[in-house]
Amino acid sequence: MVLAAYQVAARLGAPFVYLQSEGRREQLHRYRFTQGGQIAADPPIQIPAMITLDDYLRAYIGPYQVEDEAKRRKDSLGLAFERAIAEALAGVVDEVERGVRIGGALELDLVVRRGNRVGVIEAKTGRKAGTKEVLDQLNAACGRERLGIYTAKILVINQRWDETRENLRELAEAWGIWVVELPSFQENSPSLSRGDQERPQEKVRKALRGS
Repeated sequence: MVLAAYQVAARLGAPFVYLQSEGRREQLHRYRFTQGGQIAADPPIQIPAMITLDDYLRAYIGPYQVEDEAKRRKDSLGLAFERAIAEALAGVVDEVERGVRIGGALELDLVVRRGNRVGVIEAKTGRKAGTKEVLDQLNAACGRERLGIYTAKILVINQRWDETRENLRELAEAWGIWVVELPSFQENSPSLSRGDQERPQEKVRKALRGS
């Protein structure tokens, strides 16, 4: 398709563009044909933030719901963990939404946006944090038929995966899932240490290809 589009542009002597979405910045590269038939490049245009989370979600899945915390089927420690993550990401992301339900049955713990990039965060504590189920859920939510393959997948857990969870770490890497371990958050101390506040900030920046 790219080659066919280029051939049409060449035949008509029309300018053409390429949107660079990989890397740290989104740029629109513009090209034109000179009178001698050569290709000349104009200075690239930096793409500013142009969408909202609502734009992104509606474009991919149509109607969705943001559930009130009181109505969500999640234990109090899990909800507190989500709040702590959202607070840690304040100032790092442009938008964060909690409890987004899509397709009736699938709930996304947090959805974040930084510029024109969007990521889904699954926040898990206790036993669920060490199961393949959370990886399956993230992979399903960000599949081509739902939120698309360019939506970042981020798993945040309140424990460390030791050597007994090496298979999960390898699977997460194979599926392109970023894993953030925040062991300071526990039931007897439901808050993040300073170091654990910085870890999700760093990983989310990288996952959303920020600086």
